Amino acid sequence: MLPMAACAGSMDSTQLKGNHMKKAMLGALLTMAAMGTQAATQSDVEASAIVNGSIVLAQDGTVQTAVIDNPAAYGQAIADMVHNAALQWRFKPVLQDGQPVMAKASMHARVVLKRMPGGNYTARIKGVTFGDYDPNDTSALRGDKRILPHYPQEAIRARVQGTVYLALHVDRSGHVTQAVAEQVNLGVQGQEAVLTHYREVLARSALSTIREWTFLPPTTGKLAKDDSWTAHVPVAYNLNVLGAPKSSHVWQTYVPGPYIPAPWVDKPDVNAADAVADDGVQTDGAGPTPLPAASNHG
Repeated sequence: MLPMAACAGSMDSTQLKGNHMKKAMLGALLTMAAMGTQAATQSDVEASAIVNGSIVLAQDGTVQTAVIDNPAAYGQAIADMVHNAALQWRFKPVLQDGQPVMAKASMHARVVLKRMPGGNYTARIKGVTFGDYDPNDTSALRGDKRILPHYPQEAIRARVQGTVYLALHVDRSGHVTQAVAEQVNLGVQGQEAVLTHYREVLARSALSTIREWTFLPPTTGKLAKDDSWTAHVPVAYNLNVLGAPKSSHVWQTYVPGPYIPAPWVDKPDVNAADAVADDGVQTDGAGPTPLPAASNHG
């Protein structure tokens, strides 16, 4: 069985609602309600979690099995939703030496929870990425020089937290030639003008540092002969109390920012921009390739 590297993509959205879901994510719902009272509109606020698991692909590209890691962490209803959706996905057959083989890939599904008119809640799978970043994987981009960005003092004083989702264009020398902040999600409430300002503050900080990063280009696999590559990297800005343990909450509540496509990407995927797991580096084109019927058209 061939293990698969990272690949970004998005899948069919699935909706779920009801009291069972509300009980599973009570903390997220309460935070959403609190933020919604001060956001531009309550519908701007959403919560999401990265649901981790794995899939096994049969030789014909169908999903043979799907496993969700620690389903209780997300709520059984959410775990079941992702599991059932994964079994319906279809991929191009994975080839090894020209022959189709079974393949296993880890998956990271971004499940988004939103409050709908009337007070009900829905959950959907917004995007999925496959594989885990492996610094020893020569079939995808690997980090070489990686400098952490400075937390802007202006954002610290205002207690602003958020995540900047970057798209990078990397040439054969491993240098970043172009970079775009595809989306900035903020974990604070406020009027749109204020949120727009702090999205720009965090994006500038991330972009100024990311251009100094260098990567090791792929030397094996289907991407090795490419002239350039696109990588997706999340940069998180979190205010932590000194000495406090890292939060174990899987559900994060925030106000999502607008999507800005990378100009060099032929078919940018609005739904996969913020589906990258924290601390990951996803290389476009690596890993299993979803067939069009499995793509998110919503």
